[in-house]
Amino acid sequence: MKNIVKALKLVVPIAPMRMVLYLLLLLPGAILPAVMLHMQRLLVDNAANLTREQPVIYYVRPALLLIGSYMLFRFFQLVANQYMEFGYFRYIFMGLDNQIHRKSAQISLEYYDNAQYFQMVQKAKHASTFLVFTANLAILSLVLIFNLLSVGGYLTALNPWLIVFVVLVSVPVILEKLQNAKHQSSLVQSTVQVGRRKKYAFELLSTGDRKKELAHYGASRYVADKYLSACEEADRIELRHIGRIGRAGIGFAGIKAFFHSLSICLMVWLLMSEKITIGGFSVLLTSFSALTNVFTQLFQHAGEIMQTGIMSASFFSLMDLEIVDGTKNMESNEEIAKLSHVGYRYPNTSTYALEDISLSIKKGERIAIVGENGAGKTTLAKLLSGFLLPSDGMMELGGIPRSQLKERSIFENITAVYQDFGRYKLSLTQNVYLGDAVDRNGSMRPVDRSKMQDALDWAGLSISLDAEDMLLGKEFGGIDMSGGQWQRLALARSYYRDRPIVFLDEPTAAIDPLEEMALYQKLEDLAEGRTVVLVTHRLGAVRTADQIIVLEHGKIVEAGNFDELMEKKGRFSYIWKEQMKWYQ
Repeated sequence: MKNIVKALKLVVPIAPMRMVLYLLLLLPGAILPAVMLHMQRLLVDNAANLTREQPVIYYVRPALLLIGSYMLFRFFQLVANQYMEFGYFRYIFMGLDNQIHRKSAQISLEYYDNAQYFQMVQKAKHASTFLVFTANLAILSLVLIFNLLSVGGYLTALNPWLIVFVVLVSVPVILEKLQNAKHQSSLVQSTVQVGRRKKYAFELLSTGDRKKELAHYGASRYVADKYLSACEEADRIELRHIGRIGRAGIGFAGIKAFFHSLSICLMVWLLMSEKITIGGFSVLLTSFSALTNVFTQLFQHAGEIMQTGIMSASFFSLMDLEIVDGTKNMESNEEIAKLSHVGYRYPNTSTYALEDISLSIKKGERIAIVGENGAGKTTLAKLLSGFLLPSDGMMELGGIPRSQLKERSIFENITAVYQDFGRYKLSLTQNVYLGDAVDRNGSMRPVDRSKMQDALDWAGLSISLDAEDMLLGKEFGGIDMSGGQWQRLALARSYYRDRPIVFLDEPTAAIDPLEEMALYQKLEDLAEGRTVVLVTHRLGAVRTADQIIVLEHGKIVEAGNFDELMEKKGRFSYIWKEQMKWYQ
């Protein structure tokens, strides 16, 4: 019940006037059935007492009114259904999607290193459908109550005891739906993980860049077997669910049939004892069926609302996820970053990715972070760039403890080029514009076309087509670029952003070695007068660094400039000499 109330509070404000209009379109369908029953009774009684004393219009009028009421009923029903799908539901879905996206944008980056978070987002997206169903079922239930009051009031005038029987017939429905809700919730929860495996394997088999590698290694059959295995597992789970629902349904059907029979016997007795007319009997039979259907639908809606309330819980799990953010803005300071005995451990892991890290970065310094794969370089870069909060120790950015800073204010001071840079299927202009699209207040910045062209020229992207019209990505009918061109585009995006602190995570990983030195010269230009943090495997790029931090197994094993570390003949010197062998 708690989730149902939360669902209504969430859905109703998205498009309140559209919801009111939808309700108004449904209301005639709740009142007209009682009018139709009255016309039916007059028509049958008049036909049963047919005489020549009354004019023809006396007998025809109820039929015409009955036909007119029915046509009006169907008209409003049709319009309401069309409006529900095209004029109301779509706005609700868009509103809920927007809330998911806004929440995801506020979530700290460390959640994205947790597989459970991705499951939570997928469950929330799936649950948003049930939130819409909950709101619609609530509206339909309200309309059914109006229908029940109008038809029930008319039926009570004939014989009020029949309502008791109708209720008894409808009681098993709510029990059945509640039972189904438990089964359905169990089904969804048990198939989320296998569903993700199915989707992932399918994407591997159908995505061009993945398919090429799988085909080369002959691994397509292996992935296909994984996909089929996941399909079979999902089928087994669903078959068990269907079996449980079927067995319960047979029992509930028997109970409903018993009470239904009792009600019909009572109606026949009322007719035989002349307590109702033949017209009253026809109306009683029709209204009994209609009221039974109303009660059944009402209880079905109640069960489905309970079910959708359970199913929508995943949406609120995401919305209720705690967002840790400070209240202060990062200001310019001579000391960009200071870490004292900092440790970091990713969520749901027992081992530390970083341990006992102490360092200081001054304004204008060039810092290089080096080490073998898994040494903790990227994690340290994420800490320094504000994406992660330390698990242990103290970290200050701009002289203020990281926990007190607004995440957005940290990002406002940083531009970055990452090894896993984005390849956005947008126009060339839009790809560059994403580097500086939003200001500190969350408003969209205008496109600076002169600065954008400078960024493209600086990155060495000589494009003959108009950058605004040049769509990237074959998926949407655009053109594709080489890996090196995509990385140059990432460099242009960083240049366009133009911030005092620059983070470079393997910035030339996809660049031809012959062009690498030229691009590093461009990065030197970009770094001029800025604070630079470079994460790299290629030690040739760190010779000009003011401070080189050597990581091993999550700890700093050496620190100093290039000459100091070479004189030590320690870990850095060893890695340097090993790399140089490839160029001798």
